[in-house]
Amino acid sequence: MGLFVGKTFCYSKINKFMGSLFTMKYVNFKLDEWKKNQGLLVNFECLKDNSIIELVDYENKIHKMTFRKGSKFVVDKIEGKYKIYWNDNDLI
Repeated sequence: MGLFVGKTFCYSKINKFMGSLFTMKYVNFKLDEWKKNQGLLVNFECLKDNSIIELVDYENKIHKMTFRKGSKFVVDKIEGKYKIYWNDNDLI
């Protein structure tokens, strides 16, 4: 999934523990460890503990994040661009 920098607007409830990242490269994760849910926003739910996703931001820095079972990250489309965000409390 290719993602790119854009202005932020989020339809879901934001809290003080919410992290986000803009990227123009791909998100890498194992498909057997995540379940895709679609609604107003596309979100992925973690099916196993210690599931890792890798993101490359728009400065080509690699971010590896490890999630616990039941965690989610959301992909938000903003003016034809994308943003990924998650709850920091879900990270291991």
